[in-house]
Amino acid sequence: MITENISFSTIEELRNKLENESYADSSKLLIQVFCAQNDEEFIKQLQKVFQKHFPEATLIGATADGVIDRNRVYSEAVSVANLTYFEKTELCSALVRSEEFGHSSMKSGYALMEQICGSDTQAVITFSDGTMTNGEEFVEGCSKYNREILIAGGMAGDGGRLEETFVFDKEYITNEGAVGVSLNSKTLFVTNYYSFDWLPVGKKMKVTKSYKNRVYEIDGERAVDIYAKYLGQDVADKLPQIGIEFPLLFEKDGVLVGRAVLNRHHDGSLTFAGNIEEGTTVRFGVGNIHVVLQNSSYHVQKFLSRLKREAQAIFVYSCMARRRFFEDEIEYELSMLDKIGKVSGFFTYGEFYHNQNKNQLLNETMTMLALSESTQEAELDIEMLESSKQNVEATAEQALAYLANKISDELSTLNEKLREMIDEKTKFIYKQAYFDRLTELPNRLSLINDIPSYVGSTLFLINVDDFSSINDFFGDMAGDRILIQLASLLKEKMDDNTKIYKLPSDEFAIVVPLKNSKNVVERFARKLISFIEERQFEVGLDDKIYIGVTVAAAYINKKGSGLRNADMALKHARKENKKFMFYKEDLELAKQYEENMKKVQLIKESLKNGGVMPYFQPIVSLQTREILKYESLMRLQGCDGKVYTPAFFLDTSEKLRFYQVMMRTMVQKTFRIAKERNINFSINLSYSDLLDEDFQSFFFDMIHKYGVEKQLTVEILETQEIDYETYVQSFVEKMHKVGGKIAIDDFGSGYANFKHITNIECDYLKIDGSLIKELDSDRDARLIVETIIVFARKLGKKTIAEFVHSEKIFKVVKELGIDYAQGFYIGKPEPLE
Repeated sequence: MITENISFSTIEELRNKLENESYADSSKLLIQVFCAQNDEEFIKQLQKVFQKHFPEATLIGATADGVIDRNRVYSEAVSVANLTYFEKTELCSALVRSEEFGHSSMKSGYALMEQICGSDTQAVITFSDGTMTNGEEFVEGCSKYNREILIAGGMAGDGGRLEETFVFDKEYITNEGAVGVSLNSKTLFVTNYYSFDWLPVGKKMKVTKSYKNRVYEIDGERAVDIYAKYLGQDVADKLPQIGIEFPLLFEKDGVLVGRAVLNRHHDGSLTFAGNIEEGTTVRFGVGNIHVVLQNSSYHVQKFLSRLKREAQAIFVYSCMARRRFFEDEIEYELSMLDKIGKVSGFFTYGEFYHNQNKNQLLNETMTMLALSESTQEAELDIEMLESSKQNVEATAEQALAYLANKISDELSTLNEKLREMIDEKTKFIYKQAYFDRLTELPNRLSLINDIPSYVGSTLFLINVDDFSSINDFFGDMAGDRILIQLASLLKEKMDDNTKIYKLPSDEFAIVVPLKNSKNVVERFARKLISFIEERQFEVGLDDKIYIGVTVAAAYINKKGSGLRNADMALKHARKENKKFMFYKEDLELAKQYEENMKKVQLIKESLKNGGVMPYFQPIVSLQTREILKYESLMRLQGCDGKVYTPAFFLDTSEKLRFYQVMMRTMVQKTFRIAKERNINFSINLSYSDLLDEDFQSFFFDMIHKYGVEKQLTVEILETQEIDYETYVQSFVEKMHKVGGKIAIDDFGSGYANFKHITNIECDYLKIDGSLIKELDSDRDARLIVETIIVFARKLGKKTIAEFVHSEKIFKVVKELGIDYAQGFYIGKPEPLE
């Protein structure tokens, strides 16, 4: 095996060197091109030169962040072509484009290996692009084909710009994909090694939110904010360019690896060169030149001990951060290697490494691949290596790093102890708040919290009759004994599906999975009363008494009113001196009927006296604070002057068929005011409005009468599942035809259907207020809103945030890139007349 390096800055220089030196062509010649010029036209010319001079040879290449020629490092302009002539090794190469595999990095890795590997494959050298490919998934795809095959190489660079990189062979180029060559032989000796030498420093942190190689949160904070917090705002502002110098370090499969920042996103998340799973413990890494110099001879000795045969070619694929951080000192590291065999390679955006039958993506490392077809054993010149050692004393940086780590470890231990103490206190407080001290049963507060999970079951309340008389006659201690014994009796008699609670005073509650059937519930209640009243309870050492109980029951429905209804039934039972009562709706009918009559009277009077009126709430641009338009909102003014919102009257008006009359009045008044004031405005229409042909006809008549079509936006309320998509689309087409606009209201509230929205030609998406008002505290709400924003942008739709009730929320929605906002912080709904 013979290996030679050719360095060149221009195509003409390359052409002259090839012609003057008369390099031989061969099917067993492997040419690796490490290209400093990140220019597609330059690469095409380069390909033509190699096609002409080496038609039989195999060529693979990548753009770089610097190239290696023996112990020399070139950071720009100079490219290197390594020519390796094999004697007993067959070569097989391929180039794959990720777009052919659905932009899947994993599938690309698998496909590359499938095309080039065979039964005699000893190793694969492969280069992927450095900005589009997920390096970790690419390596995983290679391993899925055959994890025993050693792979080496790395991800292409572009001089630190992190914009676009290329890989290529003699014919093709791609900016999203990979190129590779397999080395096939029964006698080829292959070994690898890597050096890391980055120092973990600072506190241990946990990745709390991530997806593949994109990290959203560390220790519950935005990833970019963690960099600002511990490394300074200047470092955070310069991400990703400076991020390679401060990687995140963590242990994976027994190897300490680093992950460099490749991209910073508007939401504060960061994309790294490889995946970082949620829950991973990470620390910042810093480079230490002195450590590298101290360890260089050690690494060379370790590498040489693995060779066993003389190294006829050594390829180095090293992280760009090492070149940038260690600068000229990197050549000292390379000079040690070059004493063993001829070195060539390039600086990458991620290194591929094989360890213990597993391929991995590394960052911040220098990986080495040694090849040999020779049978001669390697010789280690210890004196040469010892004389090359740098005599480096401990440095201030090392001392500071040790100090920082020591303090961080001590603080972590202290925090863990504090956390344990807090957990103990929390458990104590929780027990005090949610459990009855006497019986140790969960209490009323627990029941209130648990009620939503019991929908479909039946709640029973058990009240001890004349309990105060028992206390008066036998003393308070006797009463406590009875309650403790009753709690034990209920635990004994109830099965595991029944939940038991101790309520204040002399009441208990049990939740039983019984259907809403009066007969079934009553039979259970009678049995409950029977086994309690048949039992004697001890009130003293020799005194036993019987007790009586009153039981009430209520079905737990979706409204969560089971406890309130059972309370009402219990009061009613005790009032009428009944042993048991099952809550029935008619217990509240009189009260509800009275309230309904008041609402009906209010609506009738308001319609008669013109009390249906529009209030207008401004919608402003988040960038300029200028008012885009007003939303017209229905209000009802009573004879007493009090103004009511739809929450009070809308359901009743729909049931009594007053809604359409109110809606027509609302439309007519709104259009008139908008015309007179010359304002842009929006008005809400429900699906029932859109399905009413008479109302639609009236609506468009009013548009033409007042001429407000250019000022008008119709907000379609997402209040029900969409079953009439054709009708909605027809209305939207009519609106656009006359020049109006469409907004989808309450988007993200639970009913809105993403697929449906793509079928409706709307202009605005109004993000539901329930998501907006919690943006500063609810991470799930924020993630949903971010998804909606991306969705809207891709569809070319503007976004409006509702319920912007504070300056804090205003700043958050502005930061997220929402276009417009409305809410009490901006302006309350008010009449414009």
